[in-house]
Amino acid sequence: MPEPYDVLVIGTGVTGLSAARQSLRDGLVTATMESLFFGGLVTNINELDGEFSGSGSDLAAGLMMQITKLGVKNLSAVAQAIERDGELLVVKSDAGSHRARSVIIASGARLKRLGVPGEAELEEKGVSRCADCDGPFYQGQDVVVVGGGDSALQEAIVLTEFARTVHLVHRGAKFRAQQHLVDRLGGHSNVEVHLNVQIEAVLGDKAVRAVRFRGGAELSCTGLFAYIGLEPESGFVPEAIRRDAAGCIETDSSLQTSMPGVFAAGAVRSGYGGLLSHATAEGMAAAISAAEYLGRQPANPVR
Repeated sequence: MPEPYDVLVIGTGVTGLSAARQSLRDGLVTATMESLFFGGLVTNINELDGEFSGSGSDLAAGLMMQITKLGVKNLSAVAQAIERDGELLVVKSDAGSHRARSVIIASGARLKRLGVPGEAELEEKGVSRCADCDGPFYQGQDVVVVGGGDSALQEAIVLTEFARTVHLVHRGAKFRAQQHLVDRLGGHSNVEVHLNVQIEAVLGDKAVRAVRFRGGAELSCTGLFAYIGLEPESGFVPEAIRRDAAGCIETDSSLQTSMPGVFAAGAVRSGYGGLLSHATAEGMAAAISAAEYLGRQPANPVR
């Protein structure tokens, strides 16, 4: 049986990558677990704001390159459960069980679904989650973006480069997004804004052909992008770990959960601030706490 990892980080978004980097710098045998691609939701962002520059993909790739050079073990698997086995923790996955002395849950969050008829059935048939990835497929076509926050406006702006018309649909009377994004959106002539409306169905057989608003009106389109908020990726977390009403993991001030040796950071954690700077800071803080839990002296955090 292989030796247990000192730290097993579940998730390779910015939080998980930052946690793994700190743990490796602390000299801990570190593994990450991710089922598909590293980077998480940040890879959907074409242009980062604030203290970070470039694209989200660039940021994630840089972090992955760093932890690869430091010797991380990347496990391609879907976390399914966390159990205690004496002094060790066991993370069960679709690729087997993995033992560790500590675990950092950085599984992040996923985009909420509208929850309307036709949405799930037409996933990847016009219902998309990434404007940067799929935008080129809608060259010269009409698409609908749902939401009123930063993400919705950022993705709508990306789609203006490809679509004939971008219909931005928001159930409220005004956007929640930052004003500079509202201003940028207003500079595109191929954007039509629909306020105080809600989508009640996605229409189409083999592909999206329209959406239907509450009240019965239909809007023709070939693509639908919904950015109405996030929900935590915490379905695999055992009942022994406390969560809030939204399903986010509760932690103490050291980011330790109610299961000793298991820490949580980033968008999966209750109280997470939501900024990219918070994601990196929480990942490093969780790694430092894990090192201290293991009786190791953590190195100075790297920014």
